Amino acid sequence: MRRTVKFSLVLLATLMALIVFSATPHASTRFYPGPADAGFFGGDSDWGGSSGGGDWGGSFGDSDWGGSGSFGSCVGLSCLGDSPFGLIVFILIVVFVILKSKKGSQGGATHVPTVHPARSAGIADQVRLHDPFFTEAEMREKVSNLYSEMQRAWENQDWEPMRARMTDDLYNQMWRQLQELVTRNQINRVERVAIISVALVNFYQDQQNDNLVIHLTTRITDYTIDRATGKVVSGDPRREKFMTYEWTMIRSLGIKTPAPDVEGKQEVSRNCPHCGAPIDLTQSARCSYCGSIVTAPEFDWVLSNIKGISQQTI
Repeated sequence: MRRTVKFSLVLLATLMALIVFSATPHASTRFYPGPADAGFFGGDSDWGGSSGGGDWGGSFGDSDWGGSGSFGSCVGLSCLGDSPFGLIVFILIVVFVILKSKKGSQGGATHVPTVHPARSAGIADQVRLHDPFFTEAEMREKVSNLYSEMQRAWENQDWEPMRARMTDDLYNQMWRQLQELVTRNQINRVERVAIISVALVNFYQDQQNDNLVIHLTTRITDYTIDRATGKVVSGDPRREKFMTYEWTMIRSLGIKTPAPDVEGKQEVSRNCPHCGAPIDLTQSARCSYCGSIVTAPEFDWVLSNIKGISQQTI
């Protein structure tokens, strides 16, 4: 406890110094989030609980930012303006969060949220009432592959391959986030990706879509480097994070899983509704012949929303 108080006092002194620095008229301070996997859900501090680390996607419409490191038109201390009182409030909030994080991490045990297999199997049974050839194993594989592909596209800063994997709203939101890294001339490295568990937790239908809610737990190494120098600017490549997310996958009502004996079950291919040319939605949602964007949910499950549930670093 004594060490925690001493740490807090040092932190307070450091942040109070920022008040003097930020009061300089010509100074312009921008604080960016720490290392973050695709979507800026990761960060420098662990978090968890029912409120998660952020919820965004289709339900947020045109919102640009989300996740545990969410921010919009202003960032960090810049949101507080020039008021010293606002900075003091920010300092107190930071200290409170750090102390709460340290208290929650005592004991050194890593707790990864889990879903009972029977619950996941029961949700799969509900889906099969509408889609007889749906399988839990196939959905787990689809989600695992999508997560890995998403992290790779994020690190390569080439988001186009994700267009066929998610709704337009979610694709555009995450693309705008990725452009923030490009503008800062930084690359987010997401390495040693391991899928720990994929479990179905809810299934429901609305007027347009089937909705399948999934809990995904992964282990990653997450840090950010400067593109020009290769220097690590945030994060630690030696530390691993256990990330748990809630994904919502959607598919247009009436779409069914092809029967096992139908050729091409894993490679969903259809014709472009605009020009009739064959289009492979495992590669892109853009027709290579006429350039039209095909709505991916009309053919298969796509990701529409991501909610962060917890992060634990070891």
